[in-house]
Amino acid sequence: MLQSDLTLMQHEMRQFLEFLQSGREDGQARQLRNWMQDHPAVPLRMRMRRAGMGAYEPITMRLITQQKGLLEVYRFHGRERAEISAGRLGAQVLLEEFSSQVIPLPCDFAPTELQTGQAKAGLGQLLPYRRTTAIASTLLALILGAAGLFLAERVTRKRLRLTRRYHCSLPCTLHCNQRRYPAKIVDISRVGAKIRVLEQSQEPQFEIKEDVCVSVPGVASFDAQVLWQNADYFGVKFNAKLLRAELKALLNSNQAVEEQQEPAATQA
Repeated sequence: MLQSDLTLMQHEMRQFLEFLQSGREDGQARQLRNWMQDHPAVPLRMRMRRAGMGAYEPITMRLITQQKGLLEVYRFHGRERAEISAGRLGAQVLLEEFSSQVIPLPCDFAPTELQTGQAKAGLGQLLPYRRTTAIASTLLALILGAAGLFLAERVTRKRLRLTRRYHCSLPCTLHCNQRRYPAKIVDISRVGAKIRVLEQSQEPQFEIKEDVCVSVPGVASFDAQVLWQNADYFGVKFNAKLLRAELKALLNSNQAVEEQQEPAATQA
């Protein structure tokens, strides 16, 4: 199973590098990211050591670290930048080296240099674990596991706070390519917003990752980048996360706008 996982890993990495070169089948990045999420580096390293494949551990970890970096470059800067980074890092060469070492191993591979109960460099038999050592190791593992869960929960809560969306109807002005468009923010978070352009005979067609500036009169202006667009709305990601005070000021301004609109609606 370990060799099968490593073979599948190099296949997904190879497909990802081919995608960076050709631009076809953009689902390869997602497949490689899913494989890495399903096979964390630490458990994979422990499996390799138990199977006697410790000699191949360094190149495997180098390859995984390198591919994770390329996935992040692709995620934030696009395919072309990731392709340039892959060439500079020698990603294809490292992958071929890994494939030539690990893939040809027989299914019944058994290490010859390091057997169970032996140590490298002729250090003799490994001493057996004492019971107290085993108990201490178990307690340490439990403590580390609890700490990991606590940190993961903290990270999840922080992420939820950042991405929590607030529905609104906030007038704004959109600046793009030296043109101004009256618009309205229909929902907002600390990392981005959903916007609709108003009163345009020809709706502007924004390009993905195009730079724009969202200006809310009397409050603030924010530089952003277009992430998506459909017939009615488009979404932006702020170049810098909004401070809590900035988000609160925007929501207060939205509330003031709604309060001004209510009397007018009642009179009508």
